[in-house]
Amino acid sequence: MGIVTKTGDKGTTGTLGGQRLLKSSSLIELNGQIDEVNASLGYLNALIEEGKNFPKKEEVLDFIRYIQNGLYNLGTEISSGFTIIRFDESHALLLESKIDELTSLMPPQTKFILFSGAKEATYTHVVRSVSRRCERQFVRFLLEENIDPFPHCYKFLNRLSDYLFTLARFLNQELGGQEMETTPWITEK
Repeated sequence: MGIVTKTGDKGTTGTLGGQRLLKSSSLIELNGQIDEVNASLGYLNALIEEGKNFPKKEEVLDFIRYIQNGLYNLGTEISSGFTIIRFDESHALLLESKIDELTSLMPPQTKFILFSGAKEATYTHVVRSVSRRCERQFVRFLLEENIDPFPHCYKFLNRLSDYLFTLARFLNQELGGQEMETTPWITEK
């Protein structure tokens, strides 16, 4: 199969459901943002892989690849008009269990933090913010399409940013990055 089809030269693209949509449509924007999250996770994995070793390194790398595969399946659900379903409640619950597992290995967070520290941790926050943007687009799309209740794949994406926040903190701990707390600004009167 060739990569160049020329079918999008007039600003449209095809969906798994067989529709031709403008590339500016809400659905195609959502698929593009899912792709961006997935590519960002690939780069995050490369950073972690080339970085220092830590006890859960291989487990973290494997789980990021699991998430990437999940995002591919999320795009399939959306592009098929939800005629292909790949997610159930267990997928969001697995992310929650990973969040709980990593949280149990760290001291409790008591203040807001700046997104800083080890480059792997800092980039994890970048991926987290990209996934939040994707989530906002997903909500826009679901509301435009009057899809209620929200599908399980949305819940997976919603939990993903929480997992990435927790992972960033964990990577800072494991890689010696400093977790800096925010400080209030005081203005003089």
